[in-house]
Amino acid sequence: MDTGAARTDVRRAVVVLTISSFSIAALMGITALLRPGEFGETGVRVLLTTVLVGCASVVTLSCLVVVGGLFEPVGVVGFLAAVATSALGLFLVWSGSEHLSEHFYEAFGVGITASLTLAQISLLLGLAGARRSLAPVMRTTVVLAIVVASLVSTLITGYQPSGAFLRTLGVVAILDVLGTVVTIAVGVLGRDEDAITVSVSPALADRLREESRQTGRPVGDLVDDALERYLELPLA
Repeated sequence: MDTGAARTDVRRAVVVLTISSFSIAALMGITALLRPGEFGETGVRVLLTTVLVGCASVVTLSCLVVVGGLFEPVGVVGFLAAVATSALGLFLVWSGSEHLSEHFYEAFGVGITASLTLAQISLLLGLAGARRSLAPVMRTTVVLAIVVASLVSTLITGYQPSGAFLRTLGVVAILDVLGTVVTIAVGVLGRDEDAITVSVSPALADRLREESRQTGRPVGDLVDDALERYLELPLA
């Protein structure tokens, strides 16, 4: 099977599985809320399951943005982190034990932090990764996101922060959010009005993606270079 077609099939399967899983979880949650009688412990667990699966679904779909492109490994790692964190979360919700080690909860908190950070980075890379003009802001924001995740994970694992630590975390988090908003907003809404969009055949698209993975260059750069050579006219 063609590599590009295989990736497309896998991506489609993950989307279908994600939507189906949350649909089932949502139905369970609605049923628990509408069931007559007292809303007991089981109902609370069902609602927590619905919330957990819903959040995991959003993270998974965010990570899928980069699948099939240069930054695909980031999306794959984010997807695996979301699955592992969800599995641990379901265990904590349904185990029923009141004597679990606090390390389970620390691991769950770190897993949530890592999953959300990877989803954020996937969105940044997927929406603005091919735009050279956004590269400095995007890369800085990715670094800030990793720093925030590291500091938050440190707190989750029991570190007693000083005032300077918390102030640093606050400043870095604000800059992280600012960079994310600017990168995504410009990446989505700040398209060059003079630019044109060209559709290529699936076979050519697969060749461009493969070349992008092998060379580490964005697909847009490869297309620009190819057109420049074909037209024999330097790009402005």
